[in-house]
Amino acid sequence: MKLFPYIVLAAALVFTGCENDNPATGSDINIERTIIYSINNIEIRSTLETEAEWDAMLDRFCELSREGKEVVFYNTDPIPHHDNVKSSTKDNNHTITTTDREELKKWMKAMEKDGLTVTVSYDDGTGTWSGTAYATAPAINTSGAITGTWRLRCMVVTQLDDNGGLISSDLFVPEEGGNTMYYTFSDDGTMSLNVTAAGSTVATDNSTWTLSDDGVLCTDLLPSGGCWNVNWISNSTLIISHQAEDTEDGELFYQLQFDIVTAE
Repeated sequence: MKLFPYIVLAAALVFTGCENDNPATGSDINIERTIIYSINNIEIRSTLETEAEWDAMLDRFCELSREGKEVVFYNTDPIPHHDNVKSSTKDNNHTITTTDREELKKWMKAMEKDGLTVTVSYDDGTGTWSGTAYATAPAINTSGAITGTWRLRCMVVTQLDDNGGLISSDLFVPEEGGNTMYYTFSDDGTMSLNVTAAGSTVATDNSTWTLSDDGVLCTDLLPSGGCWNVNWISNSTLIISHQAEDTEDGELFYQLQFDIVTAE
């Protein structure tokens, strides 16, 4: 049996309840977002409190792409206000080509609402924007970038109803329980989990990992095992998500966020 479930149970008292009996919907005026984005591979996080701020950020993304910069963004909040989270896994690839800024912004809002990562570029010769959105990063973006040691920043476990709607969420932060958790992905397909407390290793576990052609990460060393969408990967941040089907607690959606420690 793998180590992680026992660590989570032992740290159950540090879970913070985030139950929401009336989840936000698209009709709400203001929805708080934490957007992680990169401009020519420079990563930034920004918390937005209003729809006006979100609209202004999308305008800025349009302008940056017109300047020839590569724009990529993702909403880091797990299940922030999606009408149905299952929609984000039905089709991994969504695209748009348009000369209309407002059409592009409408599309970007729809992709963000579906929990997808969005890339935008601009062709100055034709005056055309091109956008691609995906549930998991292409393998070409993930392979190689994932190798190294990552510190687990936090895990959010969200319970879903039969229609994929939000019931409740719990936040797990290892360091609040006195532990630091490090995952090491090696380029030979092996991986390890090391848990430290007060700077000393208190537990270890080992396994293997694989990456499919479409970029899905599979290993049994992560909570609930199975395969994970790589929502975001950079030289400093890794965000992955996994939906567990038919558990005794209903459908559970996991999101893990990591910070790089050392890269191979």
